[in-house]
Amino acid sequence: MFEIYRSRQNRHHYVAIRADDMGENARGIRESGNLAFMTRIADDDRPRIAFDADEAKGRIERDGFYAFAVTIEVREHAE
Repeated sequence: MFEIYRSRQNRHHYVAIRADDMGENARGIRESGNLAFMTRIADDDRPRIAFDADEAKGRIERDGFYAFAVTIEVREHAE
């Protein structure tokens, strides 16, 4: 299970940590005044828009967290 936090300063920036991580990096993210808890995402292989669980696992293992950006743009149907 991942916990997803959203930047309070930039609505496109997010940080993911493992829900069971009680280490210093995870604690810092949870307590940060710059981030707000947004949601939890299951640790499975289901595809998701804007979140790659495999990439997150590797980055969290290496860095203690996974920072990523999401930009959603509304597209109008063109005829």
